[in-house]
Amino acid sequence: MKINKTSVHLAIYVLAIIFLGFSIFRIFLMPSEKTSASAAPLFTSIINDPEGKPQNLKQFENKIIVLNFWATWCEPCREEMPELSSFYTENKSKNVVVVGIAIDEAKAVKSYLKKTKVIYPILVDEDKGVILSKNLGNNEGILPYTVIINSKGIIEKTILGRVHKDQLDATLKPLLQPSKSL
Repeated sequence: MKINKTSVHLAIYVLAIIFLGFSIFRIFLMPSEKTSASAAPLFTSIINDPEGKPQNLKQFENKIIVLNFWATWCEPCREEMPELSSFYTENKSKNVVVVGIAIDEAKAVKSYLKKTKVIYPILVDEDKGVILSKNLGNNEGILPYTVIINSKGIIEKTILGRVHKDQLDATLKPLLQPSKSL
């Protein structure tokens, strides 16, 4: 039986398209299994507040944490701060804390905070902030970057880019429900 080159090429193209289609389906359309990533790097960190006083992040252990990495030069970061403040005000009595970590110079952050009211804790460290952000899943180095951590220290969700209060409310709602025992 004689096989012609055109048939072979056609078969290769068809197989390549099927493989590509399956790959796209697997990556984008099939739900990925949720991995329970730990926020352990957070609880071993010590980062200064804007006044230069070291803060042990272990103080936030056993709380639901909305950890927001930001910088003064980042417009979307500045835009989301009023919503983060509002969210914090509404939820701080529910064992929820919002913590901002500025990947910036302390002087710039202090100056910014004099002009802008932020009611949640702010910490500052360019180097440690970048490393912590990466250790908590920000492989792209994008700001703002928000990590939502449950009270057991497990990362529930990460958000690259500007976060909105309704996103936070939706993510936190199941975390605030009392667990039901059988």
